[in-house]
Amino acid sequence: MGLGTQEVCHISFVVKDIEKTVKNWSVLLGIDLPRIWNIPTPEEAPALTNGVLEDYSDCRISVIKMKNITVEFVQPGQKSSPWKTWLEEHGEGFQHISFVVEDRDAAKKLIQDEFGVADWYHIGYYPGGTYAFYDTKNALGTEINIKSNDDNTAMITELLKGWNTQS
Repeated sequence: MGLGTQEVCHISFVVKDIEKTVKNWSVLLGIDLPRIWNIPTPEEAPALTNGVLEDYSDCRISVIKMKNITVEFVQPGQKSSPWKTWLEEHGEGFQHISFVVEDRDAAKKLIQDEFGVADWYHIGYYPGGTYAFYDTKNALGTEINIKSNDDNTAMITELLKGWNTQS
């Protein structure tokens, strides 16, 4: 059965200093310095960790697209986040591998059945897709990020109903 794909969307690294890291990668690869930006606010792309809607907009991200793979770098901010937790527990380095799947529910069931991971611990929604982190480190040596190209417009509206009054 499997995930239904063997194509990697990206690999992701958690780093302490994103500016230094992407500068060094651009020198290594002989490319222009990639753009660095902050992770979107919940109003733009809501994300939940352990079922709680959180604001990760103090985290910074950069992406380098190579011919055969995309590499993502995330620098955690001061607030609690999946990336800050990873950095504190594992240090800098490789955090997850990401796959885009056709059937997100089937991928979730596979991860549950084969690796004993009950559910995602972090999930994010944007209008044209979803991503979900699964803690598969014990079984696979890293976390898995399952992405799908869903229309999440209604989900985002529902998630944000109480957010603006809380923040």
